[in-house]
Amino acid sequence: MSFLVLILLLAAAVYVGWRVVKARADRPKRRTIGPDDDPEFLWRLNHPDNKPRS
Repeated sequence: MSFLVLILLLAAAVYVGWRVVKARADRPKRRTIGPDDDPEFLWRLNHPDNKPRS
């Protein structure tokens, strides 16, 4: 009887672990902000002779 309980506990632990891993994989990834998200940076690339106002 204790062998059956041990098998059930092991199966429950594997199931819970699988659900946790699957839930973490479905999370949205963090968005990386790059230089192409900055319109002033792109403008400076196209107009290298003009310095930004600061």
